Amino acid sequence: MLAAVLRRILPAAALWWAAVGAVAAPALQQVDLQPLPSGGVLRAHWLPAEDAERRPAVLALHGCGGLYARGGGLAARYRETADRLHAAGYAVLMPDSFGSRGLRDICQTRYRDRSVDVAQRVQDARAALAWLAAQPQVDAQRIGVLGWSNGATTALNLLEQRRTHPEPGEPGIAGAAVFYPGCGPLARRHAVLEAAPLLMLLGALDDWTPVQPCVDFARSLQARGGGSDVTVQVYEDSYHGFDGIAPVRLRADVPNGTSPQGVHQGGNPQARAKSLAALDAFWSRVLATRAAP
Repeated sequence: MLAAVLRRILPAAALWWAAVGAVAAPALQQVDLQPLPSGGVLRAHWLPAEDAERRPAVLALHGCGGLYARGGGLAARYRETADRLHAAGYAVLMPDSFGSRGLRDICQTRYRDRSVDVAQRVQDARAALAWLAAQPQVDAQRIGVLGWSNGATTALNLLEQRRTHPEPGEPGIAGAAVFYPGCGPLARRHAVLEAAPLLMLLGALDDWTPVQPCVDFARSLQARGGGSDVTVQVYEDSYHGFDGIAPVRLRADVPNGTSPQGVHQGGNPQARAKSLAALDAFWSRVLATRAAP
């Protein structure tokens, strides 16, 4: 059954990527955001919107695998995201939290042994927001935050830190969208987040960052906030990375899931299409600009 499904899916995916590649992609610029406490500089990829007027922007936070594909260049997910957001009229900034510190990825490292933790990434995100708000072509009142996995966990912790430890002059966040974050610690400490619209996109079968803590956490936010603007979408038959196009596989090299055997990661075409449509609609609502084609 799985083989038959893949025979139908993979040719269509290959044709889609060929069509995307046939159109010249806008050029990403590498920019320096700020010095790092440990030395070096926090770098990012920057894709300004084409219009001369101030435009909305999205700060995109990569997952534990980092920004880059093994062969070099941006991983497909981030290149596609940049192109999609740019086509909708948004500027895009993608900080490189790992490469800036001499790392490629941290997925295979246990949480307690990681040399770059979520707290450091939150500081990276705050610096990136300040940089974005200072750009003359960015509307500082319309900045969204997007994250995947470790980057999604970072986005939620960013909202918590901005609520508990605000910094004078910080730009607002118009909305945050997160794919399969880790919500357990946030739920256990009953975290309170900055009041920004929040979209959670989750996989029902996720055995890396399980869905239930996020569902419970979202309910607690809604209850405490008297009906806060929190939307949760749970996609059936979907594992971690359901918005990608790679087949589902068992990753025995990842020690941070719910099973000692490893975690499952891979795409679900139906969940991918629905989640990207939900994401487009969310940005259109909170950033108030035209929808992606």
